[in-house]
Amino acid sequence: MSKVIILTEDEVRDNAKIVLGFNKTEKGIKQGTGQITTFNQLGFKGYSDKPDGWYLPDNRNLPAIILETKSGKEDLYEDKWVDELVKNCSIALTQFKNVIGILYNGIEIRVFKNNVEVVPTAAALQDKTYYLTLATQNTIDKKRIYNLTKKINDSLHIDSVLKIFIIE
Repeated sequence: MSKVIILTEDEVRDNAKIVLGFNKTEKGIKQGTGQITTFNQLGFKGYSDKPDGWYLPDNRNLPAIILETKSGKEDLYEDKWVDELVKNCSIALTQFKNVIGILYNGIEIRVFKNNVEVVPTAAALQDKTYYLTLATQNTIDKKRIYNLTKKINDSLHIDSVLKIFIIE
């Protein structure tokens, strides 16, 4: 029987930085993790709040990512942790149209798009490209598409059948 190792918040943040790819240098992107960098330093004037991790493209039309980490002992379903992530994502939403928020304790993960939880998502932390894809996916209203298609088909079928009989 293997023993489960509970990581500290610092260890979770350090691991998340590597898995997410926030440790890389990319042109036009501010990304990283830490405990002392404020939103003010990241270009959000007047905000002294400190995210645990950030992915902030210079192009504000692209999605941003905000990371909030906790130790493995913490329950991610406590309102105070969700509230903290939502507060930080709301700051990012002042400059970005789409913000992905990740709440992570090294064991569990919760993902939010524009402060609404995204379910289901991958059970383990992924590279940032996975989360950026979540931000750019558009939901499809299948019922509306079906109804419109049916309406078009019904209309075309009756009109076409009538025209065929009239022409022939």
